[in-house]
Amino acid sequence: MITDWIRGLATLIFLPFLAQASAEKIMLWPTGGDQTRPGPSVVITPQGKVTEVNAPFLTLYSPKTFNGKTVLIAAGGGYRRIEQAKEAIPAAQFLTQQGFRTYVLTYRLPSANWPQGKDVAMKDVRQALRIIHHQHPHLSVLGFSAGAHLLALAINHAEITQKDDNAAFSVEGMALIYPIISVEPPLDHSATHRVLAGRHASRQEEAKWSVQSVIHDHSPPLFVVESEDDPIAPPQNGFLLQYAATQHHVPMTWIRYATGGHGFGLGQKGMPNSAWPQHYLAWLNQLPAHN
Repeated sequence: MITDWIRGLATLIFLPFLAQASAEKIMLWPTGGDQTRPGPSVVITPQGKVTEVNAPFLTLYSPKTFNGKTVLIAAGGGYRRIEQAKEAIPAAQFLTQQGFRTYVLTYRLPSANWPQGKDVAMKDVRQALRIIHHQHPHLSVLGFSAGAHLLALAINHAEITQKDDNAAFSVEGMALIYPIISVEPPLDHSATHRVLAGRHASRQEEAKWSVQSVIHDHSPPLFVVESEDDPIAPPQNGFLLQYAATQHHVPMTWIRYATGGHGFGLGQKGMPNSAWPQHYLAWLNQLPAHN
């Protein structure tokens, strides 16, 4: 009873943060089945961190004047939580002010031991893309940290795509902010590695969960922001992604800052990395249709 009360209180505290007249909640799996669990659809801390997801969903934010482009946003959190308040919601607010329609994804956490396996979050991404693309064909994605890893993997992974009989969507661009790219050595010390590959993973398993392994000739154009002093997603991640993109002739805009660390969201006030959202807007506005 006390736990339920605390969970409810956390949700109530967070609701005003999400509350906008134009916000709309869209369940990814409205019929439930084995894609949902009993209990509250989501558990949120007073700080706006999602720590439990039993029924994944999208939150749609509509601008006053729509510019014709839509962005799906996924925050990070090492697949153990989702940093909605720190990353996804500010990004959605920023983009809607610029005329973009935005969807914030609340995805299942693989760390919660779903019987369907560790790719439940990728299934949620692909279901979200199907739902959105049905109405909004001019669609790109924006991910932070593990959320960037999730989006890039779900969109490009051949094994997942081949199993997906209803993959009727295309993505015009992928923006990856301080992304986890590789979980292969020496970049095998992240929470993403521990949750997805496991502590004693084989090299084959690590390659399966590494983004550079799934980039292909038809991958969408990339926009990547990193810090050279990032202790969670070191700059080697960007070099691996750049090499894969070059090999497959995928355009990649790469912005690197000397400082900033990890998890800086839309940028730190007074720091050079506060400029990346404007560079991102310019990139978004020049994106061609991608097939």
